[in-house]
Amino acid sequence: MHPAQHSPNRPDPTPPTTGAPAETGPAPGPADLIHPRHLEKMVTWTGRERLRGLWYRLRLTVAEMNYATRRTVEIQAPWITGDRPR
Repeated sequence: MHPAQHSPNRPDPTPPTTGAPAETGPAPGPADLIHPRHLEKMVTWTGRERLRGLWYRLRLTVAEMNYATRRTVEIQAPWITGDRPR
């Protein structure tokens, strides 16, 4: 096989140069424009899956609220946290 040709089973080792700058991420497609809630409605969920998803979302929200509260207290009232500088 000639070096300029490549096998259909293997990718071309040297991609063609177009002169355009390289992109850092994928181009936004139609899926990026769909709201996540709408995307959830497009899929059929069983009762157990729906409950598990809601439970996960609730736990994540509570964890974020706990973290925000802890950071606020650490900044505004450091004597309450018990992390006293030595």
